[in-house]
Amino acid sequence: MDTMSTMEYELSEEHELMKNAVTDIASQYGNDYWQDVHAKHRVPEEIFEDLADGGWFGIPLPEEYGGHDLGLLDTVIVMEALCEEHCWETTFRFTMSTVFGGISLVEHGNEEQKERYLPSIADGGDVWALGMTEPDAGLNSARISTAAEKDGDEYVINGRKQWISGMEFADHLLLMTRTTPYEEAESRFEGLTMFIVDPEADGIEYSEIPLDMYYTEPTYDLFIDDLRVHEDQVLGEVGAGMYQVFSMLNVERITAALSAWGAGKEALDKGVQYAKDRAVWSEPIGAHQAIQHPLAEAHMKMESARTQLRKAAWQYDNQVGDVGEVSNIANYLACQAAWEACEASMTTHGGMSASQEMGIAACWGVARHQRTGPVSEEMILNHIGQNVLGLPRSYSS
Repeated sequence: MDTMSTMEYELSEEHELMKNAVTDIASQYGNDYWQDVHAKHRVPEEIFEDLADGGWFGIPLPEEYGGHDLGLLDTVIVMEALCEEHCWETTFRFTMSTVFGGISLVEHGNEEQKERYLPSIADGGDVWALGMTEPDAGLNSARISTAAEKDGDEYVINGRKQWISGMEFADHLLLMTRTTPYEEAESRFEGLTMFIVDPEADGIEYSEIPLDMYYTEPTYDLFIDDLRVHEDQVLGEVGAGMYQVFSMLNVERITAALSAWGAGKEALDKGVQYAKDRAVWSEPIGAHQAIQHPLAEAHMKMESARTQLRKAAWQYDNQVGDVGEVSNIANYLACQAAWEACEASMTTHGGMSASQEMGIAACWGVARHQRTGPVSEEMILNHIGQNVLGLPRSYSS
């Protein structure tokens, strides 16, 4: 991966070629296709297969394992192109497989694990999920209680996970456990270990959580009872799992926020078009400032968020400045901008915003959820306040 000393705000020729290639794929999947996906609550397998055939899920992965050995900024440009062509819902797969699976393995996997798993992530063949949160330990991951006890050359795992996205179609699960009880650990993040697990293994059961809103990925409760995994299924070092997650979180902040941005972009585009087409009192409703100004303000905030997301990705690629700061800022601004774009679009559409035909309510629900998870706005503000501004910690562990 080539690095640059200064960020270029214009897309490179290579970026334009990538963007055009992805746009050609996405343009085949219009509004009718996504209405069918929503109505049937099904996985959009057709476009996933097309993206996999183009190798797009392997953008930041090493060439020796089937990837393109490009950067996070390149991944962001591809995800943007999908969003701009109304295929924003596909972007979650990049976070689930390319980031959770691929980048975690690149940074922490041993050679055998990389050779075994990375090629099937790069070619889009395998889907990954992350088993982190629990009923009594959401954002406070240090307090997870799912326990892994050593038994010869195996570990026996017991516990429960909640809000685990994509389990039904995941080929592999990264499962966070405690190998040292919290009370015995030297620090709150010591003693946590990540395992690579088969979601269909004996000892794992899962059930879908019914949702009262639209979300792109079904989410699940996991029940783990005497699950046996071999010690070679440990990812990285025993006891260092939380530090492995920390190294991946900056990437997740960016790609997850890009998915929210995509929902906002979809809603905003539809709102602008509706404001042009819908005529009341012999003129388009977009001529009225009460409609026009919120859409204009949403557009400005969305473009500002786009710039911040690209900046954060570029700094990650080049390891320039405080990547944690810019990644959290990008996430916060993008999710806020997406939410406000959806709000403006809903106001523009009026009652039609609730119709499945428009798809605005689906964007609205996803954008709002992304302000809460995978990281809440409050935790981002805590991070900026304490780690950037040097203010006192406002909560206990």
